[in-house]
Amino acid sequence: MTEQDFRNEEPAWAKYAEYIGSGSNKFYEVTIHLGDDGVFYLQKRWGARPDAGGGQIKVEANQTLNAAITAANDIFVQKMRKGYIVSERPKGADNKVVKEYGNDYYRDEEAF
Repeated sequence: MTEQDFRNEEPAWAKYAEYIGSGSNKFYEVTIHLGDDGVFYLQKRWGARPDAGGGQIKVEANQTLNAAITAANDIFVQKMRKGYIVSERPKGADNKVVKEYGNDYYRDEEAF
């Protein structure tokens, strides 16, 4: 996991899906961002719908774009098998999401 934070940036690559059924109403998103350090970061974000930024996020570093896309597609395929349906990604919903650093969580307004 990394401390890169891409919540206020549009991703270079994104897939977004929702699951509604069996008492659940949730979303899952995978995005890829290019960091200032030249590393490609796979960001996984999930939570309850509507997607207003109340979910959780994890970020993983990948050395190449191909590795990041392969990992993202593998994750997304698993979600599709569980019944998620591809949906339109809400613009800007991820900039208020809880970010995980190890065992610690924070929201932007609590960070400083």
